[in-house]
Amino acid sequence: MTQITMDLRFDKYYYRSSWFQLIKPMTLTGTLTPVLGGTGIAASKGPVQFDVFFALLFAALLIQAATNLFNDYYDFRNGQDKDKWTLNPSDAHGPSHTVVPYAAGSMLGIAIISGAWLALTSSLWVILAGILGITFGYFYSAGPHPLCSIGLGETVAFIFLGPVITVLGYSVQGHTVDIQIAAISLPFAMLIASMILTNNIRDLKKDSNFRKTLPAILGRTRAMNILVTLLSIAYITVLGLVLYNVIAWQSLAVLLALPLAFRLRWALRSNAKRSVEIKGMKWAAWHHWAFGLLFSCGVWIGFLIN
Repeated sequence: MTQITMDLRFDKYYYRSSWFQLIKPMTLTGTLTPVLGGTGIAASKGPVQFDVFFALLFAALLIQAATNLFNDYYDFRNGQDKDKWTLNPSDAHGPSHTVVPYAAGSMLGIAIISGAWLALTSSLWVILAGILGITFGYFYSAGPHPLCSIGLGETVAFIFLGPVITVLGYSVQGHTVDIQIAAISLPFAMLIASMILTNNIRDLKKDSNFRKTLPAILGRTRAMNILVTLLSIAYITVLGLVLYNVIAWQSLAVLLALPLAFRLRWALRSNAKRSVEIKGMKWAAWHHWAFGLLFSCGVWIGFLIN
């Protein structure tokens, strides 16, 4: 079968779920909470420009949403997740396969416009961060060797949805990057890496014929050990930041998210049923939301009270 014929077949498929689900809103906390956290630290050192805050958040969310669209688009082209697509439009609630990259490209175009205004308003470093974010977001799923298929998915998420976006949330408010904001970005980095790793552990068998994720390279046992380590370091880092008075004690509210972390680990136990293991990703997403929002709110509440 030629590539042209394959392309025609792809064009006839429709996404079974909605646009909303295709964007994967549960993962967008990977952008939302670091921006909130970085801005919260900036607020403790001076006034916050909320137009700048919303412009950064808007652009960053669009980039992550576009990345999610490209991920499903290229996964299907590479023979994965066929159950998410249908040839019958009456069975679908979302777009046709051919529309997805245009929607993702439009999102990136709007993000670029927003980012350009943000760079002129705050710092030209936003341009470099935006270019790198869009490039790595695209090649996360696209190209002959997508980053997610060579064991780099967790690393890319760790960098761009950890230090990069947290530091941007802080620096666009006019502050110089220092060790404090770098340290505060670590829990966010650990969290998003743990979510990507959970997804790859869950899909280990499904991915075996298509790509080499980190669990495929290291094995399930080692991947699970890394997952527990990432989750543990996220909590330990917050405890350390509080003990050293880098952030207010209110940030210890993250401990309320611990039951979700334990539930995530339990869902991925070695003898778990497949149906339970599949739900592990949902627990990872809920844990990310709970931890990230509790941490960010703790930072803001500590600033407002003190």
